[in-house]
Formats: sequence, structure tokens, C-alpha cells
Amino acid sequence: MTEHKSVYFEQLNGIRFIAVLLVLFDHWLIPINPFSFLGHLGVVIFFVLSGFLITRILFQNADDCRLNHSSVFVKIVRFMYRRSLRIFPIYFLLLLIGALFSLSNFRNLWPYLVFYLPNFYIMSKGTWLGIWDHLWSLAVEEQYYLIFPYFILLLAPRRYSLLFILMLLIGLGTRLGFYALANPAIQEQNWMWWYVNPFAALDCFGLGGVLAYLFHYKSSYFHSFKYLQVGLFVSVLTYIIILNLAKFSPLSHANIYSIVFERFAGALLAFFLIALSIRKEPWFLRSFLQVKWVSYLGQISYGIYLYHNLVMNYYHDKGNTIWYYLNSHLPDFHLELVNFTLYKFFISAVLVIGLSSLSWFLIEKPINKYKNRI
Repeated sequence: MTEHKSVYFEQLNGIRFIAVLLVLFDHWLIPINPFSFLGHLGVVIFFVLSGFLITRILFQNADDCRLNHSSVFVKIVRFMYRRSLRIFPIYFLLLLIGALFSLSNFRNLWPYLVFYLPNFYIMSKGTWLGIWDHLWSLAVEEQYYLIFPYFILLLAPRRYSLLFILMLLIGLGTRLGFYALANPAIQEQNWMWWYVNPFAALDCFGLGGVLAYLFHYKSSYFHSFKYLQVGLFVSVLTYIIILNLAKFSPLSHANIYSIVFERFAGALLAFFLIALSIRKEPWFLRSFLQVKWVSYLGQISYGIYLYHNLVMNYYHDKGNTIWYYLNSHLPDFHLELVNFTLYKFFISAVLVIGLSSLSWFLIEKPINKYKNRI
């Protein structure tokens, strides 16, 4: 077993850019967007990417514990400290803004938002949360961070493969169980139950973990494997087929393709996309992923994702968003639906990039300097 130096994957900023752009397309182009799956695919890419990056960091910590008899407790505290510095500052800044301006029923929702439980609110109430809708995915990631490190740091390496198999089975099994046990009416009306359930996302994190294992412990095999581009092509094709099967099902949500297979197919697509991006061997998207503006927008993607519903929300705009207050001061061009939607998208994109850039340079980047203090 050898020690591995820390590696910064600049090209993964490009993957983050793709993921957050898919979310923006889905949430901001609703009147003209025929592809309702884009936002979900973006979130799934983020889940798989988190699974890869977090698991790889934990593998390095676990190696150090075994080689140098370092304290597992210290490693976990350090891991949570670093994650908290990255995630908490602007998350709670957003909640503070929500409290000051009483946005989207914040007074009733704040316990769920503060304690990273909006997904449990959505599951229990069967309803979304206004401009706080998107925080369900951050809650799922945080719930994952709270539990997963113990498995990597306490299990022997020979058990890792079993761990990832179980994660895949639990993720698929949770969704399959919902499909098999809930009647179609419940599936159609309460489809959010599987969508925001943390257990139903474990296969995404698990695939990211498999990729981390291959990269970290099977590096020679990973970099010599010849069929990753074929895998990406097949996974894209499979994803498209599953989406079409879901589209032509009698019910929008109550079908096995939407509930069980669509997320896993998206996760496989993300697996191959990320795998190709971290390989030594160049491929056709590598240059795009490393374009400066693409990399920069990927770098600030957390802020973009976090703030985008505050800037504009198609379903919960009135009285809650920056666009709503700004709109009355913008020129009225009397545009038709398509051009107005694109105009609205462009203005909102400028606003969210500006807000996220300020957030990055004034808050996130300075705070990140303290990540190695303990």
C-alpha cells in the first residue's frame, strides 16, 4: 500500500459547470424546455462527483490511519471541519436573508432548513418548499457526510467492495421498494418520496465511491482501461432510451423507468463522464472542461446552485426573488414567450453569476484558507 499525494482535478470544475447549467436550464426555462429531466441529471452528476471526491479523501485518511496509526476520531473531526467551512458559511447566509425578508414561509420551515432536513419535510408533507426547493439535495449530501466517513475509516480495505455493492443495492432497492409496494396513485402524487430520500441516492454516491476506489487503489488498471468512451456512449444511449420509455408510460411518475432506472442510468452517465475527465489520456471534451470561463463558473457552482432560486424561481417568484423586484425597473420589450423566457434567463444568469462571484471572493475563498488549520 502506498501513500497518495493530494491531487487537484481542475477539469472537474468543468463537470460542475455542466451539472449546474443543467439545473438552471431545468428551473429557469420551464415554459420552453421540453426536457424535464435536466435538473435531475445535474443533481445526479453532483452526487456522483461528491461520492468520488469525498471517498477519495477518506481513502487517503484511512491509509494514514493504517500506516501511521493516526486517530480515526481526529480524521473524522478534521473531515467535518473542512466540509463545514466549505458548505456552511453561504448556506446560513442564504437562510439569514430568508429570515430577514420572510421568504417562502421561512418562519415555518426554518427548523428543517437549519438542521438540513428539508428533504424529510418534503417526504412527510408531500409538498415542495418554494424558493427553498433545491436545498433538498444539499441536505442529502450533508446526511451522507455525517455517516459515510465512519465506514471508510473503520472498515478494512477488503470490505470496501462489499460496502459499495450494498450502497448500490440500497439505492436501487429503496426506489424499487417504493415502486413495488406503493400503489400507482401514491406513486403519482407522492413521487417526491423516492426523489428526495437519502437512501434512494446511495447508488449515486456508491458509483462515485467505486470510481474513487479504482483511481486510488487500482490506478494502473484505471488508466489503462480502454473502453471508457464506449461506456459513456452506451450510458448516454441507455439514459435516452429510459427517458423515452418513461415519457410514453401511461403515468408521468408512476412507472418503473422514472422511479427506479432513470437515476441509476444518469449516475452511470456521470460515472463515465467523470472517469474520462480524471484520466491521464486526453479525450475530446478535456479542452472544453479546462476553458478558463468554464472552469471559473464550475469553481463558483456551489454559489450558483445555492442562490439561483433566490434570483429567480418560475413557480414561486412573486415577492420572493430578486427578479421579481428588479423586473419592474427593466425595459418592457413586449417579447413573445420564447424570447421573453430567454431574456429572463440571461438577466437571471448575469445576476446569479455576479452574486456568486461576490460570494466566492468575499466569503468562500477567504474562509477556505482556514481549512488546514486543524
